[in-house]
Amino acid sequence: MFARKCTTLAIAALMAMGIFAAGCDLDNNYDERTVVYVSNINEGYPFLADVVNQGDSLYYEDTFIYKYEDDYIVEDWVKVQFHNRPNNGVVDVESSVLGDFLVTGYTVEFTRMDGSTGTLVTPFMGQMSLLVPANSQVEAVILLVPYGAKISGELLTMHYSTQEVYTNATITFTGHEVQTDRVIHFSAGLMVNFVDFLGDDDPNTH
Repeated sequence: MFARKCTTLAIAALMAMGIFAAGCDLDNNYDERTVVYVSNINEGYPFLADVVNQGDSLYYEDTFIYKYEDDYIVEDWVKVQFHNRPNNGVVDVESSVLGDFLVTGYTVEFTRMDGSTGTLVTPFMGQMSLLVPANSQVEAVILLVPYGAKISGELLTMHYSTQEVYTNATITFTGHEVQTDRVIHFSAGLMVNFVDFLGDDDPNTH
């Protein structure tokens, strides 16, 4: 009886040690320590990309003739909020060196919603260096529509027209946990509407 009891206790102790070792292995992969994702983009609103800004005056005085001299084109930027949280409570990221995440770049790709296969904006890559500490949220502003895209191709033909094209932008971010070199990718989506906006106010001011 005594030998059987000791054997049972020994097995239980070994099992406990195994569970502890598995749960507290600091070499576990990134997914077992912290989760980084986009918690907010453009404050939750779709984005309106104005293909050309009409300056101070849309028409010449007392006419309905477009005034072009003061028109200009701007590239579009959008605010993104990143959230870095622990994946579980086994590793205390607050008191360790693990968990801080560095966002190093992103790609932007547009998918049209009108069924056309034409390319409005050529997919592009951007670089950044944004530290998102463990258990925190950090905001950044990234390029969404480059200047060059609005002065060429189909976006150029949309100047001074009523054409409107709806798209979905997929933004894929790249980065790594500060204490590792393992590259992580995570994505966010944003509805982007391309149009020649004729209003006076910024349509993306909320």
